[in-house]
Amino acid sequence: MRSFSRHGSELVTPSAVDPCMDDPGAQRLRESMRRHDWRAVRGFFTGVDDPDDRSFYIGICAGAPGVQDWITEWCRAQPKATLPLTIRAAHALTRDAAALAEECLAEVVGRDEKDASARALLVAAATAGRLDRAEARRRFDEAVDVHPGHLHAHTRMLAFLQAEDAHDDALAFAHEAVAAAPVGSPLGVLVAEAHIGRWRSLPTARRGSYMSSDSVRADLVAAAGDSVRSSAYEARPGWPAIHNAFAFAFVMAGEVRSAAKQFEVIGDRVTEHPWDAYRADPVEAFAELREWARTWIDT
Repeated sequence: MRSFSRHGSELVTPSAVDPCMDDPGAQRLRESMRRHDWRAVRGFFTGVDDPDDRSFYIGICAGAPGVQDWITEWCRAQPKATLPLTIRAAHALTRDAAALAEECLAEVVGRDEKDASARALLVAAATAGRLDRAEARRRFDEAVDVHPGHLHAHTRMLAFLQAEDAHDDALAFAHEAVAAAPVGSPLGVLVAEAHIGRWRSLPTARRGSYMSSDSVRADLVAAAGDSVRSSAYEARPGWPAIHNAFAFAFVMAGEVRSAAKQFEVIGDRVTEHPWDAYRADPVEAFAELREWARTWIDT
């Protein structure tokens, strides 16, 4: 069987995680943020209408180096604009500044109640601010009222439940979301993430038996079939995160051939999560587990 890499017969391991996930638009956007060129950033977003695409690119902006050093300049230059406030809030959440994020996001949704990206970030802020589940759910419901299939709102609600160690509820939430979604929806990744979250919560000695159980393996295969392995699935900006999650879950479950299919799609586009749960260096973890899967298949 041929080795799984978009580079042909040779497996190429990246030297580091690419925060832009090999997305040319994200790379341009990150460079504009690095230059403090808010006009270029604003111009970029005029062409981004899909709510999930906007959330992905806002995350790229939030993760750019030094945002806190100049984002207020943009806010002052465009006091009526919501985009710089949303980026400032997203960046604040990366720095555990939940109060600042709440302040910015309240202003954004006060001006535009249909801003799905801001509402999804409010779900993340509920986790960061350790708010109660009822409030987190209210925020989630408001986000999906604006955009029912919002991937980022769903992943942040799942993360809230996992932060509470409510892993049964997290899995039930994932199944509910997938059942309500059309075939080909990226929301299938919620099932993989829910099982990864449970796996991480268990003592090391119990992790293998959990992920390799018949029920978990079947659940992962079904979720992939309804999402990333469906002919209706469309890869959108940020797609490597979805495939990396499935690859990791399949490897841990011993579904090696299913993992191999995901590695073929991923190529060298490794993401930090969830490989950092296996090794401190996610690239090292990715390379090790990919090689293990290839060796298993070739024997």
